[in-house]
Amino acid sequence: MKVGVPNSFCYAGMENFFIRVIPEVFEDSQVIFSGKTTKEMVEYGLKNGCDELCIPAKIFIGHVEYLIRKKSVDVLFLPRLVSVLPSTYSCPKIIGIPDIIRANYHGVKLVVPEINLRKKRKMMSEKSMKNEQLFDFPMAKIAKVKNIMVLAHSYVIFDEFLNKGILETIKSAGYNPIYPIYYRFNSFYISSDLPKEFFWSSARDIYNYFEWAVNNTQINGVVYLMTFGCGIDSVLQELIMRKCNELGLPYLCITVDEHCADVGIQTRIEAYLDMIEWRTSKDEKNYLSTHG
Repeated sequence: MKVGVPNSFCYAGMENFFIRVIPEVFEDSQVIFSGKTTKEMVEYGLKNGCDELCIPAKIFIGHVEYLIRKKSVDVLFLPRLVSVLPSTYSCPKIIGIPDIIRANYHGVKLVVPEINLRKKRKMMSEKSMKNEQLFDFPMAKIAKVKNIMVLAHSYVIFDEFLNKGILETIKSAGYNPIYPIYYRFNSFYISSDLPKEFFWSSARDIYNYFEWAVNNTQINGVVYLMTFGCGIDSVLQELIMRKCNELGLPYLCITVDEHCADVGIQTRIEAYLDMIEWRTSKDEKNYLSTHG
């Protein structure tokens, strides 16, 4: 049996988890991943997704259509990620993505187990979960100097279509990009400057990492990659922008969408890094900015 898994959106970084768990659910199964996001997948997603969806969810639909059209999978394995961190919920679009796929693709067989750590209910055995992470992303190495913090959901940072090559652009300019990784932080760090913790686990991850990094590392600037249509980003980036203003940290917010051209975004990043370099070398960080 060919079991299809779109490794995009909420399932990005879960490849090792699926390889371990799917054989427990299906006998004689072959796990088929959709692979990296392509222009063809983006077009599939834009054609079949409704306007209200964020761009990562639309791209996810493109991955699903690719698996159905090009890989002829027998079944799609789409766990419903209600809560992957105790006392939090996932984004509503992540919780509902299996239903969105079911509504778009009648006749396609879906298997939708639930992962809900609020209820301590999981769909796989305790042995499979023991000492294992759901997500497996490479961690960023923090340099002593010249760090640029890139904030975004992990499925944006590690999607080569959505990140628009920003990490490589930062490296090419001689800076070291650092970024949060899902669920590596919350076991030992709690935000100290917010009156309440975030309701959504991904927002908690991003903000806690931001606060920890500005207090414990040397940061030259912050770039927020906001995805078009993301409700969590719309709240989170505003909080982080205000905090950067208080701290005097150069801040840049870039909204990424379905446009394929990277040149405009790379130009903005390069100009931002030039401004940081100029600001550092001239020791003019306390000057009034051109916007007041």
